[in-house]
Amino acid sequence: MNTRHVLATSLLLCMPLLATAAAPAPLTPEQTFDLYARVMLEDDAAAARTLNDALRPAYDGQDPIDFNKGAFATALASPLQGLLTAAGTDDARIKAMPAVVAANLGKTHCRAQRSTLRDNDAVDGAKIATVDFSCQVTALDDLRPLFDASVANNTPAGLKRFTDAYVAALSSGPRREVRGTVDLYPAKDNGYWYSGNLDALVAPVVDALLPFDAWQQDAAAKDAPTVTGVASCDLLLQQHRQCVAKIAPEQLNGVDAMAEELKDKAQTQSVEAMVQECKALRSIVEMMWTDACR
Repeated sequence: MNTRHVLATSLLLCMPLLATAAAPAPLTPEQTFDLYARVMLEDDAAAARTLNDALRPAYDGQDPIDFNKGAFATALASPLQGLLTAAGTDDARIKAMPAVVAANLGKTHCRAQRSTLRDNDAVDGAKIATVDFSCQVTALDDLRPLFDASVANNTPAGLKRFTDAYVAALSSGPRREVRGTVDLYPAKDNGYWYSGNLDALVAPVVDALLPFDAWQQDAAAKDAPTVTGVASCDLLLQQHRQCVAKIAPEQLNGVDAMAEELKDKAQTQSVEAMVQECKALRSIVEMMWTDACR
């Protein structure tokens, strides 16, 4: 389920039009990012109004932001409600999950730390602003043993022990910092900044709140040869090598090249950045796999 992509594209914006009306003082990339984060993650209606006021001239006088309070939290809560149902949780707690998730997201406080400008090679004279940001997310690593046990036992009782602890952590657990980057693009005269990839904004938060796939990959990666030192990347390389060996062994040199490239990147990039890169890479290479690889 690509929750963040569906929501990101439905919640906010399309490519802006050329401005036809006088604009207020343009927002900086940092200010723009903070407003996006407040709208998407914190259900901040005032931020939506401010962002619409700033971007309206770039959208031919129309409001680009369709503020839908609780939409993101509701979508994130949906798979959690499925888990609670499987665990035999009572209906009242299941129905309360969107509100629990919304309250949790309201404390993420994703904010820009800095931005850097670079030339946009695809558009003459245009710039791209890369915004570095940080968020405060719930720390869930201490729940990993309960999760692993629930997977191993595969019983409603084991799953309920995990989900009870998970919901409690979402409600009042400690927080940790995660970081990310997102590119913002100018709509006109480098004055109106917008995001062309809202996935990058919400990804660190979604991955932190829904770490289950990553945990399962980590478990599966224990037997994978260490190439990058990042479990999800090493598992991907192992699986892709095994697949290519079955369906196109003459292309194994391409897998070797991929491994070397990821190994080099792992020397300079953070684990979080490598996890995101390999997640994106997985979606690409899995399209090459046949049924023999699955």
